[in-house]
Amino acid sequence: MLTISGMIAATITGGIIFGFGGISASVLLMFFFLSGSLLGRLNRRKGERRNWKQVLCNGAIPAIAVIIIALRHDLREEITLLFLGALATATADTWATEIGTRFGKKTYNIFTFHPMKKGLSGGVSLIGIFASIIGACCIAAISLIRFNETDALCGLVLVKVLPVITIAGAIGALLDSIIGATIQAKYRSPDGNITEVKSKGAVLHSGISFIGNNATNLIATLWGGLLAIWLGAVL
Repeated sequence: MLTISGMIAATITGGIIFGFGGISASVLLMFFFLSGSLLGRLNRRKGERRNWKQVLCNGAIPAIAVIIIALRHDLREEITLLFLGALATATADTWATEIGTRFGKKTYNIFTFHPMKKGLSGGVSLIGIFASIIGACCIAAISLIRFNETDALCGLVLVKVLPVITIAGAIGALLDSIIGATIQAKYRSPDGNITEVKSKGAVLHSGISFIGNNATNLIATLWGGLLAIWLGAVL
């Protein structure tokens, strides 16, 4: 499921999250990774493996969050929401992409609603949106399990975790699509196909050259986490 560089990045990220976040954070991280990897097999991409950039751009915000929780215990509630919102966004986006690509009948540009190629960033499908909501809800539901009383992620009894994290994750995944449809780089290959990876002879078709899919994921997970903090304060 991982390249060598991806394995190293996952070991570091997972070690930080297990060491600082405890079993709850680790279970949530493993659920995201395993569910996303298994769903990826639906699209017959058995040879595709995650590299270090993909691992870090999905796991950096959760890893930073658990470190902050360890250093600033007084901010545990807010930063736990950052952790959960970021991971819910990553899960929602992955589920939307994999299930939408495999089972969605039509994919539409999130801005123009014009039909577009499946799998390209910026496209959404009805079943993909539904899958993103379910994925985010799963993260929220698992986070409610108390594995032990000293777990760093316990103690959110005053926050409506289930609606807060589900909404934050689903909206974060939509933001990922918005970024993908606007500023994420897309290239036109010599044969006329539009892709997200620059190949030989391909030219920039739209977006900003240094904003790729990994950067999009990083931005979306950050905003999903920040949105969770805000929703936790107002709901």
